[in-house]
Amino acid sequence: MSSRIEGRNAVAEALRSGQAVTRLLVAKGMRTDPLVDEILMLASGVGASVTYVDRVELDRESERGRHQGIVAYAGEFKYATLSALMAKVADKDRSLVVVLDHVTDPGNFGAAIRSAEVAGADGIIVADRRSAPVTAVVHKAAAGATSHLPVVQVTNIVQTLGLLKDAGYWIAGATERGRDSLWTAPLDGRLVIVLGSEGSGLSRLVAENCDFLVRIPVAGQVESLNVAQAATLLAFEWMRRGADL
Repeated sequence: MSSRIEGRNAVAEALRSGQAVTRLLVAKGMRTDPLVDEILMLASGVGASVTYVDRVELDRESERGRHQGIVAYAGEFKYATLSALMAKVADKDRSLVVVLDHVTDPGNFGAAIRSAEVAGADGIIVADRRSAPVTAVVHKAAAGATSHLPVVQVTNIVQTLGLLKDAGYWIAGATERGRDSLWTAPLDGRLVIVLGSEGSGLSRLVAENCDFLVRIPVAGQVESLNVAQAATLLAFEWMRRGADL
């Protein structure tokens, strides 16, 4: 099954990273810019076909109508393996892995991938059931980060956290009930940040298998941020702790 990628940044990053893009649909009469020119050049370089179509056809092809005039088709998205991720980080003193505990909204999933990649994470782990798959909406929300950050599907989140502990990671579970705040929690070194689903947050078993629970302080009336925003703050706090400021 082919993977559909929508939006200029996501398509450009897919081509830059060497994803097997086979076909592009481009809106007729679209005003070009340097990014569009680069996309067309890269597509030509890999032999991808380019078809110019009316925007109404792109709207039909798009999951949410946010294609920005370009839709690409590539080979099926390849999830990374946990063993490959573990080998990649084996010798690192500092490493960040983000785990999503049954996050089902593709927009939140993609935004979390984007934030994790920009903050320098080594990978993102999701459950293979009751979680959003990598779709065109995820690619678009990730703004190309799916081409650079390994995404791993696992059968059992709790067992995976145990393997990460054995590999020297500390496991931080994000919840408004956390004892430690974002500012004081030990968010450094080899760290796993676990974020729960949009509705119910961390599951009980997952929370019990975290080394500590961390909360994001709020000053307003709304109790918490959504999962993507929380991922951004926590990932960048980890990055800040290790930065040479």
